[in-house]
Amino acid sequence: MADKAVEGGFGGDYNSYFIKNVASSISSQAKARIFITDSNGKIVIDSEDKLNNTRIDNLYEVQDALKGNTSWGSHNNILYVSNPIKLGGRVIGSVLMSYSLEEIYKTIFSVHKTLGIISFLLLIIVMVFSYIMTGIIIEPIKNVINAIESMAEGNLDQRVEVKGNDEIARLSIAFNNMNEKINLMDRERRQFVADASHELKSPLASIKVLVQSLLAGGINDKNISMEFLDNIDKEIDRLSNIVGNLLELTKLDGSYGLKIEVFDLNDLCKDVIKKINPIASTRNVTIRYEGKSILIEGNRDNIFRAIYNIVENSVKYSNPNSYVDVWTHKGSKAKIYIKDTGIGIPEEDIPRIFERFYRVDKTRDRKTGGSGLGLSITNEIIKRHKGEIHVKSKVGEGSLFIITLPYKFEG
Repeated sequence: MADKAVEGGFGGDYNSYFIKNVASSISSQAKARIFITDSNGKIVIDSEDKLNNTRIDNLYEVQDALKGNTSWGSHNNILYVSNPIKLGGRVIGSVLMSYSLEEIYKTIFSVHKTLGIISFLLLIIVMVFSYIMTGIIIEPIKNVINAIESMAEGNLDQRVEVKGNDEIARLSIAFNNMNEKINLMDRERRQFVADASHELKSPLASIKVLVQSLLAGGINDKNISMEFLDNIDKEIDRLSNIVGNLLELTKLDGSYGLKIEVFDLNDLCKDVIKKINPIASTRNVTIRYEGKSILIEGNRDNIFRAIYNIVENSVKYSNPNSYVDVWTHKGSKAKIYIKDTGIGIPEEDIPRIFERFYRVDKTRDRKTGGSGLGLSITNEIIKRHKGEIHVKSKVGEGSLFIITLPYKFEG
């Protein structure tokens, strides 16, 4: 504006038509009021023609402009901006533009109010969204908690619905897997209790019948009483064997602090055969052994029991005047082979022979005093040592048991 004033001939002609038009035009475009003063601070042009010839040299913005400086400031919600008018390097007047800040404040307030409303609406939207998302997230967790609480009350058959593929879905899958394992363990426990009860009832029932027969008069006949007492003695031995095996399984299920030592598998196999030889002699079965020194790490007593059970079974189910071969092999892992030429195991029974109380030939097994727990105990011991048992068998030709054990205990 100051340049326009000079260009328009401002220098003495304060009523220049050109300058008035320029001031009016700029005032309209900038929505500001324009004052042009002389060198004494007196208004010579007012864009609104109201304060002409009024002195405003008391405004420091005008004072600064008359000193040759550009200045600005605000008073009573009005913004003032001033520029000097120079001619030939001399200040001959000033241009003062005033802007009302009320409209700006109103605009700011309006924007602030609008932002407040938007923020409130966003808060409501976020709260609603959070509530919905919380329901989506919390509901599956509540379902898992409810299922767990129901299981704690004894209702083990619980499952939760799996939705999506996130962490909550993984939690639901983990719960369902855990529940399946717990149910399987519970079924096995119930079956074990039922089978154990059945096995214990059998010798007890036999003893009761024999005792009742003696009480009914059989005791008066010495031959009959001796036969019955002999049978009672055998049933007590069978009962003791069952209880001992049950205790052994219980011990294996809860034993985590096994005594681990390094021992020679060759010496252990020789000790097993030495102990079973008297049983084999009564059946005219010969145990043949071939092996060499193999040092392994584990619980010697447990491994002894595992191998003993299989060799004993092989002797019991071998035909008279036959052989049971035992040998060892040292490779990536230690292996023990037990082979007989006995009655063999039907193919469909092989997957189940390590189940507790399972017997392939119940009639023959009763005669030999078995309880259906020996192979189960063996399997538990070998698994505890991170080993494996494989069985190959054919009815009428015999069976081959292969026990594989790591050299270092990894249980």
